[in-house]
Amino acid sequence: MSMSERMDAILNSLDKAYSGPVCSIKDWDVKVIPTTVHGILKKHGLEKTCDIDNPCNTDMELADRFYQAGRELALELGFLCEDTERIIRIDESDLQDAMNQYPKEIVYGSGDNEVIMKPRKPEDPYPPVMVAPLALMMSEEYVVAALAGFAKKKKLVDVLNGLTIDKPRGREIRSGTPYETWLGHYEQELKRQALWLAGREDMGTCGVANSTTEYGHLGGAPATPGKNPTTMCLLPAEMKICFGNFHRAIQALNYGQRIHSGSESYIGGYGGSVEGATLICIANDLLNLAILRCDNTNNNVMDMKYFSGTSRRALWGNSIAIQAIARNTEIMTDRIVETVGGPCTEFYMYEAAVGYMIHSASGACKTLGPRSAGGRFVNYITPVEGWWVGQVFKSCAGMKLTDVNALAKELIPKYENELGNPPKGLSITECFNLHTLEPSEEYAQLYERIKNELIGMGMPLNQVFRQ
Repeated sequence: MSMSERMDAILNSLDKAYSGPVCSIKDWDVKVIPTTVHGILKKHGLEKTCDIDNPCNTDMELADRFYQAGRELALELGFLCEDTERIIRIDESDLQDAMNQYPKEIVYGSGDNEVIMKPRKPEDPYPPVMVAPLALMMSEEYVVAALAGFAKKKKLVDVLNGLTIDKPRGREIRSGTPYETWLGHYEQELKRQALWLAGREDMGTCGVANSTTEYGHLGGAPATPGKNPTTMCLLPAEMKICFGNFHRAIQALNYGQRIHSGSESYIGGYGGSVEGATLICIANDLLNLAILRCDNTNNNVMDMKYFSGTSRRALWGNSIAIQAIARNTEIMTDRIVETVGGPCTEFYMYEAAVGYMIHSASGACKTLGPRSAGGRFVNYITPVEGWWVGQVFKSCAGMKLTDVNALAKELIPKYENELGNPPKGLSITECFNLHTLEPSEEYAQLYERIKNELIGMGMPLNQVFRQ
């Protein structure tokens, strides 16, 4: 699909934000979504199908049924545009056209740092792509070294994202103001320094972390470093879109960047049950592709009880949603594992291992992490969690779902009783040397101990990764 055709498709979606059926945000959230989701779940016999005793789904027929129901939900509802309170609907021809024009593969970076992302099926041995870090908050003086620490592990981290900067140059940054426009560009300067420090100037990069509205992105996109960069275009939950998303998508095409779009669906949200949240997640994948013509979709099931993706319910929902899309389409999905444990804790190592193992074996093509300590604290993220995520996510490609499910059932009890009160862990200055870019002795020993334990339990963490 040419750039012009792709832009026309996005503009056609924008046209519908002015011409589509009128619906208030309140009615959409509390009437339309719950009623429609419940009706489709009942129609397809999917109510109460969640099996928390088997957190990784192994029933492919069930995944396929969820796909058909999710497709029906996407076609029946569409997205509500918050700015105009009109519904952007798609039909079968819109969805099929988007799928027909979808790329066969996506290249990130160049030269020695080039990685190729391809569609993956459940149990696919082709390695997925690791993007790090998630845009958590960090003090300005640590940002460059921390980003270089993530980038230095070439076999584990493929694409560099950014960190959200706490009080850059001593200023409070207000969303939607010129401060945000300035910070979007400034972040890219720091990211460029980090790539140089890590010796990976032609590494792929992703997004503007300091962009809570479109202003940060509009300021930072023209200065994005690295090769074959990606624009982050995250939508408001649930099943909604806004003009800020269109700004980002159009700006991405203006500068020849990839479009990465998606949103959360919540267990306990407008879809209600875990089955409802899973259905919304699948519909989001299809709607993001058809409406924004994205290169890959980033939709996740999160458990509102813990604000986590590593509860049994969330793990099951994400495994179903990933498998449904992987088996029935060529869409390349990006799935975040919403962890809550902090750096340098056994809790984090176990919950991340379970989540990324399930996502990888289920057919996810890419991930963005880590989400250390649930993103709750400043400076509570280190490159070590990113290395761990990359090692697990890549090494578990090709595992049998039955083996994954069995191992998950052994590992989940090691952390689940603390999901409501997870350990904060240690800050980056307490467990990572920002001069040598190496973990503390305590963290290095913890990493090796847990890695060897999981290898002994059947997780193939000692293989060599190749793209």
